[in-house]
Amino acid sequence: MSNDLVSVRGLTDFDEPLRQFTGIFDGHERVPASGYEGWRVNLNFKDIDNVTAAPGTVYNLPTYVMNLSLSNKNKSKWGYFGNSLAVLLPPDEDIKDCKDRAMTLVYCDGVDGRPSPKPIWNRDADRETFPDGMVPTPVWTVTAIDGVSAGEAADSGQSASDLAEEQMIGKTRAEFNKWAYSNPQIRKDVALQRSITDKSFVNGLVTLGRVHEDADGVFQPGPAEE
Repeated sequence: MSNDLVSVRGLTDFDEPLRQFTGIFDGHERVPASGYEGWRVNLNFKDIDNVTAAPGTVYNLPTYVMNLSLSNKNKSKWGYFGNSLAVLLPPDEDIKDCKDRAMTLVYCDGVDGRPSPKPIWNRDADRETFPDGMVPTPVWTVTAIDGVSAGEAADSGQSASDLAEEQMIGKTRAEFNKWAYSNPQIRKDVALQRSITDKSFVNGLVTLGRVHEDADGVFQPGPAEE
């Protein structure tokens, strides 16, 4: 192989190649940090779509690996990512439960209508400009899971029970439960969430003939045919 491929000319700063995308979460790995004591996390995404790439960048790959420094601080890149994900999950779920679910993520850089950068402590901050060391920093946040964003359902004008009944159609019980437990409007209705958990909500609609399960276990409207 030609040594001409190795050069000290035309070097560039590393930058995130993407600014926004939707992809199927394909799991994560914790890896040792390089150059300092600590850990980083690789977040793997596949089947990515609806891509907004960085200016001057063309991104045609079907996968993307996001690498974040692991931290227990809210005001860190991991903290902003984690908290944006947590509000879209039921209390008993964590990132490990998100595998094979569609996520929409946005890079908060304040450009082209995207959210503004978030304050993160930086030991090298200019203390005249940032006396507390908190510097606005671009971070990744999750804006939706399986197409549902925080607050979206609350603006639908439907009651939580009507929304749940509508969303049952075309889903199996497992798919419906996963949707219901991640939907913000359903999660706010404690009684409805409890009835979904103990199956009385679904069983009641089946008994009333409002929905039925077909031969594949998928909910369809109306009563089952005799």
